Amino acid sequence: MRFTNEFIEQVRQANDIVSVISDYLVLQRRGRNFWACCPFHNEKTASFSVAADKGFYYCFGCHAHGDVFKFIMMKENISFSEAVERLAERAHIPLPEVEKSADDIARDTHRNRLFEINELAGNFFHNCLVKTHYGEPGLAYFHRRHLSDDTIYSFKLGFAPDSWNKLTDAFEKKGVTGPELVEVGLAKEKNGRYYDAFRNRVMFPIRDGRGRIVGFGGRVLDDSRPKYLNSPETMIFNKRRLLFAMDKAHKAIYEQGRAILVEGYMDVISAHNRGICNVVASLGTAFTDEQARLLQRQAKELVLSYDMDGAGRQATLRAMEIVRNLGMRIRVVSLPQGKDPDEYINSAGPDKFREAVDNAPNVLDYMLMTALQQSDETTLEGKAAITATLLPVLAQVSNRVVLEAFLKKMAARIQIDENAIRSEFNKYVAAHPEAGQQQVTISHSVSQENAAARGGGPNAVSEENILRFLMDHPQSCTRIREKIIPGFFANTVRRRIYEKILAVADAQGMYTTSDIQNNLTPEEAEELARIMVLQDVPVDEAVLLDYVKRFRLAELQKKYKEYSARAAAYGQSNDPRLVDALAACKQILEEMKHWS
Repeated sequence: MRFTNEFIEQVRQANDIVSVISDYLVLQRRGRNFWACCPFHNEKTASFSVAADKGFYYCFGCHAHGDVFKFIMMKENISFSEAVERLAERAHIPLPEVEKSADDIARDTHRNRLFEINELAGNFFHNCLVKTHYGEPGLAYFHRRHLSDDTIYSFKLGFAPDSWNKLTDAFEKKGVTGPELVEVGLAKEKNGRYYDAFRNRVMFPIRDGRGRIVGFGGRVLDDSRPKYLNSPETMIFNKRRLLFAMDKAHKAIYEQGRAILVEGYMDVISAHNRGICNVVASLGTAFTDEQARLLQRQAKELVLSYDMDGAGRQATLRAMEIVRNLGMRIRVVSLPQGKDPDEYINSAGPDKFREAVDNAPNVLDYMLMTALQQSDETTLEGKAAITATLLPVLAQVSNRVVLEAFLKKMAARIQIDENAIRSEFNKYVAAHPEAGQQQVTISHSVSQENAAARGGGPNAVSEENILRFLMDHPQSCTRIREKIIPGFFANTVRRRIYEKILAVADAQGMYTTSDIQNNLTPEEAEELARIMVLQDVPVDEAVLLDYVKRFRLAELQKKYKEYSARAAAYGQSNDPRLVDALAACKQILEEMKHWS
């Protein structure tokens, strides 16, 4: 393990499990817990429960279980150490210096080598652009797009020569191998020979949040295809988790509380070129959950500046769906004559673009406005088309006050009875539960699954309560163990969990959730997670010991009757075992006095 239990516990405490899981799921409160349809298997009713106060989740359907670290590991398919790092970053907790394993050192060395090669490539392309005749077409292109030399330098824009081997030959002399170039997407291989992947393209370096080049985007200067070519995903380049120019934009986004999301590299660079620095773009992919969370850490408002064709409207719907639980507002910029930000900034000027952003309508008003432009609201067909266009948008609105107000506004605007629109809306959400407007319905099988997992026996619930209490109150462990021996636990899995809690308490006195979890088998970890998400009634130490006492007395009374019957039988037959049976009865009576 790379981190101390103390650090892990610090990160755990700083990351509320409900807040973290809400970045991925729509959670709804039922009682003390939060519920959702499980993200790890398909289901229509909710079996996935999150106990906010305990810090555990458990699915009664597929039995997925764990704490906040396990959830991130499963959702992001990363290691425990990476999950700790991710959550530490989320909570702005600096990572401690730790002794690295040989595997860690080898991985870090390899990652650093990829960064080094990309940095060399960035220098190569930039120098080709500004220092050689090969780059003259690219430099002319950027100047036609009104970019200043300072912006070209700041973004380290470049040019890939119209050659099959300029880069591969140059890098071979620098000791960079062909396979290394293929791994980062700078070269391709055919019949054992390596050749340049990017040729005759202007080049846009793509950087991570720390400003390191992780990949490239290349654009042709003519009409050839593909128009854009991006680096493949690598150990250091994951398009879902990056936004173009976020390394430059994050400060302005934070200061203004607003992020502007555009579609293309040149839209971003043109904005920054004219002093509008809170602008970023996704990397040729649809807007992702990970990108939304990057922005949400810096801003409360997202302004979309997409081409509002069919694809643009779908992208807007997708953005609404993603940010609906992140507490971000969404507005949509409408630029005259359908111009993209690059064209508009250069033709109208940056102040006009800022004005358009400031006046951008919220996403509902924008969608209504565009629907009215496309359909005639004076006809029955037009009213139906407008309503059909807006229903998927309205289904993404989680705030009921906003939803109700907009339904009234929409009804008045297209002159339709409000109840008729509400009826259509209700029909839509009933047919599309994935939209999230439906109330979470807890699966009927939850109680059956829980009963099956709990098992029978008169002390099953007591066993659960003891374990839950000890996890919540480690300071009580010394007193509890004096009264409750492991033999009290009829269930073998719960008995092993109890024994391991005692062992950890013996070894180090106080203990944390991490201390216990580190010692459990997968079967034991699942059972503990199930117990921790159960809707418990408040139990203090006195109550716990009282019902354990009652159970123990009942067991002793049963045992006393058994030995009394034996003694009576032995007495009638003059059996020498009578002495032992009477001694056992005396011992049981003494123990009953102790428990009384």
